[in-house]
Amino acid sequence: MIEKFRITLKHYRTIVQQGIVNLPQESGGFLGGKDGLITAIQPIFNQHLYSKVATFAFTSDDIIRAHDFFKKNNLDYYGLYHTHPNGVAYPSQADIDTGHRYHFILSLRDKESPVFAAYYIQDKVPLQVPFEVIPDDGFEKVDLHALTKEKSKINPYQVKTTEEEAAHLHKLIENIKSEKTNDYPKLPPRHIDRSDFSTLA
Repeated sequence: MIEKFRITLKHYRTIVQQGIVNLPQESGGFLGGKDGLITAIQPIFNQHLYSKVATFAFTSDDIIRAHDFFKKNNLDYYGLYHTHPNGVAYPSQADIDTGHRYHFILSLRDKESPVFAAYYIQDKVPLQVPFEVIPDDGFEKVDLHALTKEKSKINPYQVKTTEEEAAHLHKLIENIKSEKTNDYPKLPPRHIDRSDFSTLA
């Protein structure tokens, strides 16, 4: 079990803005890194056909692509992150039943003060893992509460507007789809013998 997770401010902002842009629907993806430091995210589309507001769904192909991506970049696969637009940052029974060892839940019940928490699942019981956001240079911890209060002032961790972040995230996703970036290359589909399935969270 990893004793503490850390994530760079850049990746944290990307996840929060992905969640806000997709409200009221749930959104998410996969996280990877080394030694508890999250250095890569792979956002995915919510695959649920009917209830994207209350459920986040993904397929076995999504999981295979995530494992392949992190392995190709010499990173460990940590698990699924997704939002709870109106709920708390705690795994639901459906989350636990996905079988992932780690879960990362972003509560957007208060969009001005999002709560991002990590959990280790042991015998179907979520155990919270300490989680902190660090600057992109990786040297100091970021106080997210102070960041929220100071976001109207000029500071090195100034939060971009929702429109700016939405445009940036849209560009990243389009680059991934059109293979214009090496950061998140699109891998060819893998053919497997077992049938495809949907997993809910």
